[in-house]
Amino acid sequence: MRVMQTLMFQRAQWQSFQTGFPTDAKDRPIPWITYPALDYLSQLDFSRAKVLEYGGGQSSLWWAERAESVTTVEGKGEWAERLRRLAPANLTVIGPVEPAAYAHAPLGDGQAYHVIIIDGLMRLERTQASLPFLATGGLLVLDNADWHPHICAWLRAQGLVEIDFHGFGPVNDYTWCTSLFMRAHSNLPHSGGKWPTAVYGSLEQEC
Repeated sequence: MRVMQTLMFQRAQWQSFQTGFPTDAKDRPIPWITYPALDYLSQLDFSRAKVLEYGGGQSSLWWAERAESVTTVEGKGEWAERLRRLAPANLTVIGPVEPAAYAHAPLGDGQAYHVIIIDGLMRLERTQASLPFLATGGLLVLDNADWHPHICAWLRAQGLVEIDFHGFGPVNDYTWCTSLFMRAHSNLPHSGGKWPTAVYGSLEQEC
């Protein structure tokens, strides 16, 4: 029962089951990635980061709260319009974009990005097209990495370090893997925040 309380209510997984939208217990948007990956990313300071996201949604709003700027590429017209209605000033939505143009749509101006998020369809094409635009010390996020071992192998062959985060996440009733890829000299700053005990169920104690 305590496990159910932590996962279903403190992590708000039950709420996301009901709505189909990834949110936390305060109904704030969160990315549709595994909770362990979300926990790790939540501890980093992205206030000076430029973020590129393939596939928009709740994650676009979550990143926009934390990053200097977010560029989201979206293929579905109704979803792109929904995001535009909700978007703060630092969130740019490109779309709807045809599949043939999807991978290169945000790359024409040569902008380097500190975070690149790969989700949705054509993930290998998007990964290969966008990797040259990953800033020095940046981070690439590949969701459902367990479904795409060939992409993971390609990224490792480019010299990136793979860190896998398996577990439950919002909306889904199964576990999966969100993987982060970074170069050995990656230097994303830590926010220095503490883990909130109300969410994670840990004991408050001095370490």
